[in-house]
Amino acid sequence: MRAELEAAAKPTRSEMTRRKLMIAAAELIQDSGFGGLKVADICKRADFAHGTFYLHWKDKRGVAHDVLTAFMEAIRAHRPRRRPAQSFYERLVIGHLYYIDLYRRNIGLMRCQGQLADELDEFAAIGLEANLALAHRIVRAAERETPSLTGEPVAPRLAAALGCIAMVDKLLHDVFARGLVIGLSDQELATTLSLSWHRALLGRDPPSMPG
Repeated sequence: MRAELEAAAKPTRSEMTRRKLMIAAAELIQDSGFGGLKVADICKRADFAHGTFYLHWKDKRGVAHDVLTAFMEAIRAHRPRRRPAQSFYERLVIGHLYYIDLYRRNIGLMRCQGQLADELDEFAAIGLEANLALAHRIVRAAERETPSLTGEPVAPRLAAALGCIAMVDKLLHDVFARGLVIGLSDQELATTLSLSWHRALLGRDPPSMPG
């Protein structure tokens, strides 16, 4: 996230200040979650006077909202791109490996999203929008794999995709936030999840299952 905010082109002085405060807030959320976030700590880490924060946000909820929005945008921007001749199953494996690594490295931000989504509608909307967009992408990818699905109702496949996404989020939360030990490497976990998604969305196993 630091790289994303620092790489944006030609910021004004005000925008640069805002970005530094967002980076500080993101780092504090990552370290101690939203509950421990304090405006004074954000300003101290960013090396700004306390009042500078309030030129940009009303309270810590405002900066957390912008941090999580930028975080979700960064996730989408760096998602692995489809390569020519890549099967649906291969895309699932690569996507799951990306998300497993992402979750592990950003557990504080992922936990913050879940915590605030339970409390405030505006935070829930961030995750809901991201998951719905991803579910639509998954359904389109499944249809490219099996064109005969195109004429069938989309709603059941969309619901299946959303269910798969929710399952992965819950499992990774239990693994990385709660310390659940499942005894699988990242590759093994990605393969297992991808196989279950393939079965749920296409009703069959993939023709080949690369290791």
